[in-house]
Amino acid sequence: MSTATAEAPKKKKKVATKVPEYLIYEVVKGKPIYYKGYKDVLNGSKTFEEITMESILQSWLKAQITIFIGSLLKMTNYHLTVGEMGINLSRQDKRGADISIFRKENFKLIDKFSDLPPEIIIEIDVRAEVEDRHEMDYVAEKTDDYHKFGVKRIIWIFTKAKKVITANAGQPWLMQDWSVDIEIMEGIKFNVADMVKNF
Repeated sequence: MSTATAEAPKKKKKVATKVPEYLIYEVVKGKPIYYKGYKDVLNGSKTFEEITMESILQSWLKAQITIFIGSLLKMTNYHLTVGEMGINLSRQDKRGADISIFRKENFKLIDKFSDLPPEIIIEIDVRAEVEDRHEMDYVAEKTDDYHKFGVKRIIWIFTKAKKVITANAGQPWLMQDWSVDIEIMEGIKFNVADMVKNF
């Protein structure tokens, strides 16, 4: 008498979806970090433009801070850049910065990413997909990378939490409510809550 043996169903192999290069936001240690929401682009529920565009609040804050700092830095030894400027931290590390303040000697007006560190960087919210990590892990890693590269001060503005983190090289980080005056550099402070209130 023969006995029939049921074959176990074969497991289907998951095919990894190749992520196109245009969805890469930054590169860290040679590995890509994608734009927040890149999976929505892959599954067709959002367009690339939708995940890369900023909210009115983010865009407005970036403009107001730029105008404010720019007017005070005129005729000084600094230059200001805005709009996700690319920074080559190393051959394997590329980051994007929202607002950067350079000393004139560290600034070159070229059509490439910067190989020289800004003095100060201001970031507004996290644009990267952090995958299984916490967003603050990404913030900490990016801030540490900036410090190692030679950036003296990084200011993070978080629009949902209404908080500001100031991270000075070699000093403890300071997290404050955005209603507190934040020092960008000596003699230059701004208050996000006041900017929003008085728009």
